[in-house]
Amino acid sequence: MVMVWLVTAIIATVAYHLVLKVTPAAANPLLSLAVTYAVVTVVFAGACFATLGVGAMRTSLQALNWTAIALAGVIVCLDFGFLMLYRTGFNVSLGQLVTQSVATLALLVIGVAYFRERLSLANVAGILLCVVGLWLVSRR
Repeated sequence: MVMVWLVTAIIATVAYHLVLKVTPAAANPLLSLAVTYAVVTVVFAGACFATLGVGAMRTSLQALNWTAIALAGVIVCLDFGFLMLYRTGFNVSLGQLVTQSVATLALLVIGVAYFRERLSLANVAGILLCVVGLWLVSRR
């Protein structure tokens, strides 16, 4: 089952960046994202009502905390950031690679410092290769 979700995430990531790259420049980015979020809200709310029912929906709502709102803020920044990045002419072939590489390095530091994750020598070697690769692809 993990492979199904991995493939889903990969296909969705590719589609996400392609759709953002081809979003018309004449379209207001704020309105475009508002329509996107409205459709997403309808889809997820409909799926919740269809699968949970009213009673379970109430229980599920009570289980939510600050993370749902924080994730909404993060998604707004992520979507707007990528949309504007591509509108300013950044290459779609490098957008995800550069941002994810830098984000991965930041998460690596956070994982080790905050979550007490451990790195092996092979992990460190891979990190160094990623840093060199990031430097190589981001050169102009």
